[in-house]
Amino acid sequence: MRKTAHELTAPIKNRLKKIPEIEDWTATIINVELMAVGCNLIDKNLKLGEAWSLLTGYDEPVVPLGADKSILSRLRIIFSQFTGQSLWEREMEDYFELPSIYRLIDRTDEGIISFLTPRYDPNRKEDYENILTQPISRKTTDLEFAKAGKFSYIRRKDNIQQKFQGEIPGQWVFMNSHLPHYREKKSIAFDLSFDWMQIAKEMDTLLGEGKDEWQNKVAPLLLKSRSEQSTFVYEGVQHIGGGLAAGKSTFRTMNTYWLVKTKKAKVGLLEGNVAQVLDRVSELRKLGLKVVSLVGRGNRRLHLENYLLSNPVTSLNEITNYESLSHLSDICTIQALAGDVNDDGSRHYPCKSLKQKDDRSPKKCPLTSHCGIYKEWGQLLDADVWVTTPGAVLHSRLPVTIDPQERLLYEAMYDLLDVIFVDEADQVQKQFDEAFLEEHSAFGNPKHLVEKLYGQLNETLQGNYDLADNDLLTQWGKNLDHLHESVWSLYAEIKKSTTLRESLRNKVIYLNYLIFEISQDLSDDEKLQEKMAEEMREFVRNSTYTSVVNLDDRLHGLINLASQRDKQTLINNWISKLGGSIPEKNKASQLYSKIEFFVYLAHIERAMKWILQFYPVVQHYLNNNVEIPLLTQIKDFRPFMKEAMTGVMLGYRYETKEGIDTGEFKIIQYMAVGRQLLNEWPYLYEAADGKKGPTVILLSGTSYAPKSLHYHIEVEPQWFIQSSRKPSRLTQDFIEIRDPENGEKLIPVSGVQQQGRRHSNLQVIVKEIVSKIRAELHYWKEIEEERKVLLVVNSYDDVEIVGVALEQFPEWKGRYRLLSQKDKKNEIWFPRSRVEQFSLENADILVAPMLAISRGYNIMDKYGNGALFGSAFFLIRPYPVPNDLSYFVQILHGNLPLYFEEIANNNLTYAEAMRKIRKKSRGKFEDMYRKPDYWSILTDQERTVLAWFTFIPTWQLIGRLLRGGKDARVFYCDAKYMEKPNGKPSLLEYWEKIMSESENDSLFVSLYGPFSRSIGTINKVGVF
Repeated sequence: MRKTAHELTAPIKNRLKKIPEIEDWTATIINVELMAVGCNLIDKNLKLGEAWSLLTGYDEPVVPLGADKSILSRLRIIFSQFTGQSLWEREMEDYFELPSIYRLIDRTDEGIISFLTPRYDPNRKEDYENILTQPISRKTTDLEFAKAGKFSYIRRKDNIQQKFQGEIPGQWVFMNSHLPHYREKKSIAFDLSFDWMQIAKEMDTLLGEGKDEWQNKVAPLLLKSRSEQSTFVYEGVQHIGGGLAAGKSTFRTMNTYWLVKTKKAKVGLLEGNVAQVLDRVSELRKLGLKVVSLVGRGNRRLHLENYLLSNPVTSLNEITNYESLSHLSDICTIQALAGDVNDDGSRHYPCKSLKQKDDRSPKKCPLTSHCGIYKEWGQLLDADVWVTTPGAVLHSRLPVTIDPQERLLYEAMYDLLDVIFVDEADQVQKQFDEAFLEEHSAFGNPKHLVEKLYGQLNETLQGNYDLADNDLLTQWGKNLDHLHESVWSLYAEIKKSTTLRESLRNKVIYLNYLIFEISQDLSDDEKLQEKMAEEMREFVRNSTYTSVVNLDDRLHGLINLASQRDKQTLINNWISKLGGSIPEKNKASQLYSKIEFFVYLAHIERAMKWILQFYPVVQHYLNNNVEIPLLTQIKDFRPFMKEAMTGVMLGYRYETKEGIDTGEFKIIQYMAVGRQLLNEWPYLYEAADGKKGPTVILLSGTSYAPKSLHYHIEVEPQWFIQSSRKPSRLTQDFIEIRDPENGEKLIPVSGVQQQGRRHSNLQVIVKEIVSKIRAELHYWKEIEEERKVLLVVNSYDDVEIVGVALEQFPEWKGRYRLLSQKDKKNEIWFPRSRVEQFSLENADILVAPMLAISRGYNIMDKYGNGALFGSAFFLIRPYPVPNDLSYFVQILHGNLPLYFEEIANNNLTYAEAMRKIRKKSRGKFEDMYRKPDYWSILTDQERTVLAWFTFIPTWQLIGRLLRGGKDARVFYCDAKYMEKPNGKPSLLEYWEKIMSESENDSLFVSLYGPFSRSIGTINKVGVF
């Protein structure tokens, strides 16, 4: 965490506080003046009223090319709370109400900044400039290590503060050396003619097994340049494409070995999951490298269970051979010494809250080298290679015991590593995007956000009257009170209206869409609807705690009214004023409930957004023992990221449990453009700190996907990996499965609305292809390959339905398995964590959801020579989940370069440019949210985006069948694959179209060759 505005400006504030006339205005004075000085340093013609646009994280073309990025980045660090235009304008209004004798800043009629000489503290402009022209350093936690002997700590358990005590053994105490603040980056390059075979021989010698494992792997590998470069330079972002099984993993491992052994570089590897992290650590340690696995604190127990499931232990002696077990422990040694059992389900880590004897200052734990959680982290200083996951990179912090700055792992990798390899880069881009599209429990339960906020504020203020004059905390408390009142009113309305409850159940609600619905309910006239919608949007902007006293026709007063008759009168007056139609009695009740719900949700959202924006500032005063991920996760990244393209947007999901009337609300918060952290990792902090980041190598077989808004990575690949092996041969067929009752109509599954019919159609398809499955197994046996069959569906629920169908055939008894997320202790169910060991299972068929195994798994035959599965039946057309927010947001992010191009062409900058981006983004989002995504009504561009979205996971799964250069056969079964609604091309035809559009692109062909060559000759076959 970096120094805050409060800390940076403390000397100025202390001086201004001595002036009685402006004592209560010092925060506003400093905010506006520091911002104005920064704006003037960036662009002397920038209007002060547009300053908020600088803070949204968007550079060119929003901020003109040539602007001082260092000043810009420091303004963003200091003022991240002012990304909203209205908050900034209110701050300016308060400032300009002060007499000019106290002000450093004035503005012309056009809003351009001019400087005054204030009567008091006249030279403070220089202080502001000094703040902005120096890097803003990270804060350090200066704690001493605890010593051997007795200790105690306090934590809240079962909502009660409890004291735990223990004793630290002297022989266990080890004071870890701290990590450095920064390591200078190495300049590294290699020529394309470099002899990697020599490195492979060296690696094989180290393994000492008398095999040529690495020599065999590197022999067919070719690295090619798209621009005739002859030297590969480790600098910035290097995006390398590579077809499935082309040798990307080999390239990465050999480069890692070479970089460490020859160039003394520090290397990071991002793996797709924890199991892959453990495999990579084991592989690299066998090569003599010092490697650490960095697994986050969350879900360690689950990872451990999965590991033991895929690596069963039959005796106690075997445990000593499983080094990986130590990487997944979730045991805190200090808690164990104190007898503190986490039986309440909460997690508390007293790493920096130990007390000893009569010393009131907290101490940090000296047992990192014995810690079940942080033992590996304690070895970071000497490690050659850090191996981790995307989730840990974004969410995990280094413990204070090794890093007094408590950096996020992402930050530490920027500061301390030379090269980072990112595997499955397009999937990591998606994960980074989704990391800032978070869902959190908000209200409706004592452990949820609102209740935690109350607890945090109460613990801070209880008996602490020194804070009584703190305006910010006063505002914080008023907004919290208002939030609580609005939540109470919301639940009162939900409790009394069965219709409202049912309409909300398990749906995501957005205020803008609610506004759209209400405007349609009140009028049939489109112009009037838009006028009403704008009135309601203005209502939302004014829904503050001060507005509820207005018992007028603006509806705010509903919160303070108890009588239902009075509420309805107020609503009717409001409808009449808007020019809408008051509904008849039989429809009125439902509309009144919807309008009341809108009013309360508007007030909740307004209070929530204020809290979200100001939490980083207010947190300085609050009790930090309360952990609120929704408010803290983005705090460190926020100044360096592009804000959500729509502006920060909240959605609300109302979840209910069977038999309980009152549900709980979850907030879905779209906060930022997460993929920026991947594409700009090498230089994210360079402007702010003047320090260069690591080289980032992006590797994937599907990250080059022209016209895909979900998988294509903006940084174009300049390199690609090819294999000299004979390419795999893929055949693709569409099976025409007709309705047994009429023999004409093909059977669909995807898009069938009625759940019962969808299930029965899926089971009919399974029954109809049984003979085809039998024939495929016979085919592979005939050519003397022990290959198996994969039945691919869309979800684990679908897996169960297919299982019911297969159960009807005695010949398949014991010969099929159903993939499960966890171990169901049932022979027919096969846990996903063991899927790479399916060759050892006495079964011919595996039923699995596509996304469960399409990436990250090498499911090989029992000899390890090639893919186990030879045939795949795609039983259901893949399709986005309705109103999938991740799907929408990635489309927005994919469109951002087009929006940039438009505002550049129109010479828009600063506030105008940001308003344009937000307006287009909100319009696009609302259009996607309102419009059904039926294939038949999509535009050509929308169908292309959707075709790519469905193709990539399909191709990734087919890739599981092509491992080791094997051939494969796939069959599409759902009628929707070939359906041509209203004469529009089918999904399979769109897949052919996107292949043919890039048939002359050598990189594209190297990535998708087997599919591209076979999709054009797809056969329609019958069932036999």
